[in-house]
Amino acid sequence: MEKLFLLNLKYNKMKINKNLVFSLFIIAFGILSCKKENTPISELDQLRQANNSSIKLDSTQAIASITQQKLQELYDISTLYSSGNKNTAIDSLNYKQIQGYFLKKDSSNVKNLLKELDSLKVKFVKVKNIEISTEIDGEDTLDYAKYVVEYKSDDKKPIGEFAKKSEYKLQRKPVKFKNEFKFYFVKIDVPEKKDSISSGATK
Repeated sequence: MEKLFLLNLKYNKMKINKNLVFSLFIIAFGILSCKKENTPISELDQLRQANNSSIKLDSTQAIASITQQKLQELYDISTLYSSGNKNTAIDSLNYKQIQGYFLKKDSSNVKNLLKELDSLKVKFVKVKNIEISTEIDGEDTLDYAKYVVEYKSDDKKPIGEFAKKSEYKLQRKPVKFKNEFKFYFVKIDVPEKKDSISSGATK
């Protein structure tokens, strides 16, 4: 009788422990779910998830992040092309990708960029310290990005840092009742203009 009582007591304890573990698991799962739902999404993530939607184009910080990303991609592909033989199928594909970053498939932008990379024997590029601004030139409103490129050689030794200014354009493309946009560079290397009026800048 005493043994039976001890077995029942042990069984009840095990049952309580299982219920306790299950309850703790449910509570923990609920807390994690609430935390995930309440985690704020950055403006840049919202911009990407919206498939280049224009709903967040008023955020200069998000546009600056996108611009820096596009610049880094452009320089990475350009250094890859510059390091190749320039006559293979992969080289041709890389060249077309480089052209795709520009609003007009004008070869002058690409040639000037590749010429600089070739002449300095650049193998690695880091884009940093980006600032975007809007300038008024007559009746035109132009969007610019000022930034610094850090060039390195094949053995990753510093070649130098160069201040750059590029003109970009966010081209709206209405698709299925949505205002989407595509990012393009108009000019990769823009000289400074003393007579232009600048407004708004962000890092």
